[in-house]
Amino acid sequence: MKLQFKRVFATLGMVGAFSIIVYDSSPHFDESLIQLKRDHRSAQRNWNIFYGQRFVYYDSDFRLQTDLAEIAKIIEPDSLALADLATSYYAASELPVYVRNVHSHHGRAKSNSWAQMLNGRSACYLGVLDNSAQFEKFLVAENRAFKEAQGLLIRYAIINKDTSNRNLRYDCLWQGRSGFKANIEKLAKLKFEGEYINLYEFKEDLSTSASERN
Repeated sequence: MKLQFKRVFATLGMVGAFSIIVYDSSPHFDESLIQLKRDHRSAQRNWNIFYGQRFVYYDSDFRLQTDLAEIAKIIEPDSLALADLATSYYAASELPVYVRNVHSHHGRAKSNSWAQMLNGRSACYLGVLDNSAQFEKFLVAENRAFKEAQGLLIRYAIINKDTSNRNLRYDCLWQGRSGFKANIEKLAKLKFEGEYINLYEFKEDLSTSASERN
């Protein structure tokens, strides 16, 4: 009798544990959750059996490799580049450059001027006259300060034209890429135009103010 009771108790325990496991793991088998989690940038999107390699391919820099390889041939090593958040990480990992547009917990707040410029979004919407003036003022001030300190000048702007990568969509530098391209020519020259990436080099005289240049 006691042995039979133990067997019943063990069986119920196993059924209960199995039920909890099935319930807890069910999101990993729910295909409908993938798009929802991709739309909300959830890191759990890849904890799903239906999260295929096509998502990894499109939400990464795999398709940028050809452009990045060409840029690596012409970009000045150990320079400072401005790009949207996701592309900044791609550039830092693939190119011999430094970036400042990073997550706050990666040290972005340590550079007050950069944080203020990025948070103020003046570079995102250069079609607005005040934004264009503020962005140019920032470039002049930063490059002048870095030149005096023999530091890194802001040499490049990288514009990512990819429209499939979900990681790009949440930074205003990517959202305002069309306006940036249309208004950046007075501050920078196009160095490379690829399928996905444009590389611009800021003009050397940006360490002097507009009035000094005129």
